[in-house]
Amino acid sequence: MAALVLVGVSGWHQRWEIAPGQEETVAAELSSVGTDRVGRLRLFDLEADAEVTLVIAWEHVATAVIIPTPSTRHRPPGQYT
Repeated sequence: MAALVLVGVSGWHQRWEIAPGQEETVAAELSSVGTDRVGRLRLFDLEADAEVTLVIAWEHVATAVIIPTPSTRHRPPGQYT
């Protein structure tokens, strides 16, 4: 399991669980941080308990990091930190 942490240029931040098997695909998208590209990431929404597609305008992201995590499906819901 891994999580994606995004920090926006205006200071917002989000944490998402990466959908199973999507770690490499998400990692490849991180080279787009700060560019005018638009990305589509397969993530897991803990509140909905379902895979979702996050559409992201990379120009609004200041930094992004993937961190290994234990399974978060048993934690309380809430993707924002």
